[in-house]
Amino acid sequence: MAKGKRRGLLAVAPMFVLAAALAQPGGAPNSQPNPYHTVESIFKMPAGRTWGSTSAVAVDREDHIWVGERCGANSCAGSPLDPVLEFDATGKFLKSFGAGTLLFPHDLVVDRDGNLWVVDGHGHQVVKFSPTARFS
Repeated sequence: MAKGKRRGLLAVAPMFVLAAALAQPGGAPNSQPNPYHTVESIFKMPAGRTWGSTSAVAVDREDHIWVGERCGANSCAGSPLDPVLEFDATGKFLKSFGAGTLLFPHDLVVDRDGNLWVVDGHGHQVVKFSPTARFS
């Protein structure tokens, strides 16, 4: 096949993919009812604290919920607030940490040993915290 014909075919191919997707039962993507619902105020924040941009959620072996939250805003720069919060399975606040350490928490993972690994998007680093929330 000649180069020109191949390029033309590649340019048209995405239109066929879109047409096939729209032809599926249910029509356009996201046209079906949302099976999920919002549950307001399930987490009890510490007094005086409000939610900011929440970038990460993980659950540990004890069913505690760890949340990476950007200090009531979209960044923790200049904030005295802790960006990592721990809640029990009912949403009760247990503890927080990370003030001055994390500026832009982006993701977090709890490993099988209970260590908490937090990705900080500002500075592109991964910080490991022990189960007692101390630097490892």
